[in-house]
Amino acid sequence: MKKFLRLSSKPSMLWLFLATAVGASATLTPTEWRYRQEIAVAAPGLVQVQLPDSTFDAALPQLADLRLLDPQGQETSLLIDQPPVRMAHTVRPADFETRLIDGHTVIILETGTTEPIQSVAIETPHPHFMRAARLEVSENGGTWSLLDQGVPLFRQWGAEKLSLPVGNRTAARIRITLNGAPLPFTGATLDLATGPSPVFQPVGAHLAGREEFAGESVLTLKLDGRHAPLAEMELVTPETIFMRRVTVTVRDIRDLVASERVIGSGTIYRVALDGAPSKSQLTVNMNYGPLADELLVHIHNGDSPPLVVNEVRLKRQPVSLVFLAPVAGRYTLLSGNAQATAPHYDLAAFAGELRTATSTHLVAGRREDMRDYQPRASLAEPPMPEVPLVGAPLDIAEWTRSKPVAITSPGVQELELDPATLAGSRSDLGDLRIMRAGNQIPYLLERPGLARSLPLNPVPAIDPKKPAVSVWQIKLPQTGLPVLRLAISTDTALFQRQFRLFEKVSAADGRSYEHTLATASWSRTPEPGSLRTRVLDFIDRPQTDALYLETDNGDNPSITLTGIKAEYPVIRLVFKVVETDGFELVYGRGGSSAPRYDLSLVAMKLLTSGRTPAQLGVEEVAPEGLARGTLRRLHGGALFWGALSLVVVALLVTVARLLPKAETTA
Repeated sequence: MKKFLRLSSKPSMLWLFLATAVGASATLTPTEWRYRQEIAVAAPGLVQVQLPDSTFDAALPQLADLRLLDPQGQETSLLIDQPPVRMAHTVRPADFETRLIDGHTVIILETGTTEPIQSVAIETPHPHFMRAARLEVSENGGTWSLLDQGVPLFRQWGAEKLSLPVGNRTAARIRITLNGAPLPFTGATLDLATGPSPVFQPVGAHLAGREEFAGESVLTLKLDGRHAPLAEMELVTPETIFMRRVTVTVRDIRDLVASERVIGSGTIYRVALDGAPSKSQLTVNMNYGPLADELLVHIHNGDSPPLVVNEVRLKRQPVSLVFLAPVAGRYTLLSGNAQATAPHYDLAAFAGELRTATSTHLVAGRREDMRDYQPRASLAEPPMPEVPLVGAPLDIAEWTRSKPVAITSPGVQELELDPATLAGSRSDLGDLRIMRAGNQIPYLLERPGLARSLPLNPVPAIDPKKPAVSVWQIKLPQTGLPVLRLAISTDTALFQRQFRLFEKVSAADGRSYEHTLATASWSRTPEPGSLRTRVLDFIDRPQTDALYLETDNGDNPSITLTGIKAEYPVIRLVFKVVETDGFELVYGRGGSSAPRYDLSLVAMKLLTSGRTPAQLGVEEVAPEGLARGTLRRLHGGALFWGALSLVVVALLVTVARLLPKAETTA
């Protein structure tokens, strides 16, 4: 069939062949699809239809359930056309040379290829730098042409840009000139372009929330349509000078624990170097079709203030619906059938030819509900179970800590654990239970990989026996807080030190010993870019609330600490309720096993629902165990006050009966 098509030179022969080869398919029942969209075709011929966000939102992943009906209501063959994603393969240049000319570093590459070059990336082991680059190319190896200058190349605070765009040009040689102090460059790679650049389509989206964490901002982005093959994200900001690393994630489940999965990452920046106009890169590439309508955008700020973001724009890969309309009229596009599987039409064999053929371009109409919608009962999948709201009863007499949970409205709740709860619970969090009226409330444990910061006050702890050693005592707000890292800052301009963080722990025999929690080396020079902050990663969880930071100064003056911040993990419990009162979180039991709830079967449904923040109240600590008497069960509710009123009335009646009766006079 494909051979016959290639041999057909006249367009009329092509349409005749397609009309006989890809005609109407088997009859279907339109009411088994939840939605419909009209496509008005003015004349017979090849039609290419752009799909709006609402179609992606209603359809299954990969648009597997889309069906097309002709004006007579018969199924018509269609092609979901998504051009292949443009790929670039990487090669090494034939020769790489660096020179120092007039105080500038000059890199000269012999490309060794005649293919168009998309970009060139240089390699260096230097951990922290920023340079302006001048980019030139030579097609014949002799005459140089300037492509751009003042192009920023940098590696700073987790963000880096080491590539320069060549613009899909052929070049025998490439010359890169960098200003400033010499840097070591060890090699380069060339990205060779394959095929034309696709024209991405916009995707409707809006910012639904923003929250600040230790060193990063997290934006919640709501999409107008799920399942769209996302290709690019642009962050719109008025900031004039910045560099940030950005990661894009979606919520995911791993080993029954909610987490996040990275679907895209990159560096955004806007800088101006060497008097050149400002250069910017504000987009992050990805290639992902989300299953839900939510994306999380992490902007890694480091020690810089949070980046102002006014808008986030999304684009997707070009996707269109192609079909041959034998007659003019109103065609109907069906979507929203969870029972449907991807069809196999002969039209798919001609995707390449149809993509370049002349066609009429249309846009699908507004999505409407299908009247008399009724899924096929015989093949219907069991309905998605509702989120279970109540678990098994539990006697919490052996739990030692509790906090009331304040809920403002019914629905899916997000409860973030505060430092006191994290410190009072087990390291594996297996002792956490949400309770109401003696029953467990099932929840999902979410570890998003974020951290909160706590400012701490270092107090010098001078040891007369060690005059060359600086020691600071650092008090944590709670004993046993699971600190992830400690960020220490200084204004001292020149030093090189080895730091140790430890705590003093009592052994079983009563003797005290030093328990090392973190070590790190730190050096700083007056030159720009030298780090003012050093992070110490913990290798163990503290057992006390008193930490000690020490460093040996040798024969040098001691350094001055300007600030210390402790970072602890963000842990959330996600659950659903219909009532809003009587909830509490209990924890602090060493021998309990981690809970196992059927909630994990509908985890993604719960995680991708809209959430309301719940709040923890004041902690109650009972080392002997939480009592489960009548007053505790009724505490804070109407039953408590009703019972108390009955007790008071009963006491008044008893007292009245015991009082002597007044004598009557004749």
